[in-house]
Amino acid sequence: MIVPLLAIPFLALLVWVFVVGLKAARTRKLSMFGLVPAGCAMGAFAWSAFMPGIEYVPRAAAGLAAIAAGIAHGVWFSLVPLPARKVWLRLLLVPIGMWCGTFASMWFLLPQGQIMVKVPVAVLGSATLTAWVMLPFLSREKGYVESGARKVPSVRFPCPRCGTRVDWGQGIAACTDCGLFLHIWWPADENANPPNAAEVEAPPRSVKFACPSCGVTSEWQCGDDECEHCGLKVSLHWNMHPKRH
Repeated sequence: MIVPLLAIPFLALLVWVFVVGLKAARTRKLSMFGLVPAGCAMGAFAWSAFMPGIEYVPRAAAGLAAIAAGIAHGVWFSLVPLPARKVWLRLLLVPIGMWCGTFASMWFLLPQGQIMVKVPVAVLGSATLTAWVMLPFLSREKGYVESGARKVPSVRFPCPRCGTRVDWGQGIAACTDCGLFLHIWWPADENANPPNAAEVEAPPRSVKFACPSCGVTSEWQCGDDECEHCGLKVSLHWNMHPKRH
């Protein structure tokens, strides 16, 4: 009874990760796929809590939870902000956690404890734990990005096209993952057109980030906008060309 009750909050956290992933274009399909084992694991744990006599159900529930955890790891590490010079780490960090979940599910489903399963689980589990410990240091927001020898002020918000959280440098910046170019400047004159600004498409679009001046998080419209709290004017422009079929 105790193990299923402890597993439900963990699975609820995984579902929350998948809901966040559904909002980003690059992780939408993976998140939809991850909701399946997470939901099945919840049902299996609830079943084992009220019918504890069936031995295989808790093992199946734990295996499904491990698969869901591996997918959630992939979703989260696909969206967390990383410095432009360290984006290549996604190619390493994402599959490590997903493979760890895969082998962990095999470990739960094969209780005889084969050495061919224990070793990968130990190695991949250690690597995954290390990745999570290092994540706060890799993804910390410095308030600036490095451009050569210069430190350019930056703000952080999800890319309007792929959904990855990016530190956008003041001026013309590109998404570290999908390459979308965006122009952002502050303080901006609302009567002046920023250089190389892209045309604003209808309907109006917006992104949410902390004001560079007062630090209050607000919804900023694409185009010329100002902070509702301190009045800082921000010029924000991007243009996503429609896909050709």
